[in-house]
Amino acid sequence: MKKLLAFAVVAVAFCAAGEEEYISPITGKPVPTDGKFTIEQYKERDERVLKKTGGFIDVEARGVSVAVLDGRQKPGGAAVQFADVFGPLSKTNVKAERAPLGAGTNAVDAALSFLKAQNAAYAIAIVEDAALCGLTVMPEDRIAVVNATRFKDGGGDVLKPEVRIHKEIWRALGFVSGIGYAPYQNDVLQPVFSVKALDGLEYQVMQPMNFQKMYSTLSKFGVKRNRRVPYRVAVQEGWAPQPTNDYQKAVWDEVHAVPATPMKIEFDPKKGR
Repeated sequence: MKKLLAFAVVAVAFCAAGEEEYISPITGKPVPTDGKFTIEQYKERDERVLKKTGGFIDVEARGVSVAVLDGRQKPGGAAVQFADVFGPLSKTNVKAERAPLGAGTNAVDAALSFLKAQNAAYAIAIVEDAALCGLTVMPEDRIAVVNATRFKDGGGDVLKPEVRIHKEIWRALGFVSGIGYAPYQNDVLQPVFSVKALDGLEYQVMQPMNFQKMYSTLSKFGVKRNRRVPYRVAVQEGWAPQPTNDYQKAVWDEVHAVPATPMKIEFDPKKGR
């Protein structure tokens, strides 16, 4: 009897959980079950949004915003770490490649070749060259070079050099894309003039507001972000696919409908038009 009762309790709990879960067609995620709103209230909200917008279209990112080449003889994880962070934050495609450069390879030539190969908006190469400064930026050519040799002495801390290079990749992108120094204490683009000052930067990424400065330039090179666009906006802009449900069809018909009272333009003899 106890086993049967326990089974019944579990079954009821399972059914209740199943009934409570509601995947919002607007967000694509289960709605909160904290009791703030009922499932019916969420459904009513989604119904209003669907009628107004026709739902949303997910547009995939296009082009490569930043390509990072780790050309060190023993590549580390800084380039991949940067791509893993910058990609989701910027909602753009980022490429990171670890390919040791041959002895005597010119760092600038390597960066330019990588930029062309990846067809990216910007390219950053990580190299080892005692003759170079720590960071070389060439905005007109859309490339930057991070010289790992300048940051390799970690004082016994094997992770410190890689953290420095990760910061320098962000700084290279900020400078090559025209963002420049940032006055914010929680931004990696603060002015630093020594490796010690670089170590002192608490944050390894740029402020989100700086991304907005970058997007206008990225678009010039065909880079598009991941975005969710209301179906209504897509119809108004003329690139929406044919409607696939009643909500979209209603929006489609509304946008393409001939106005009930079309605007009339009468000839004005005084103006001659």
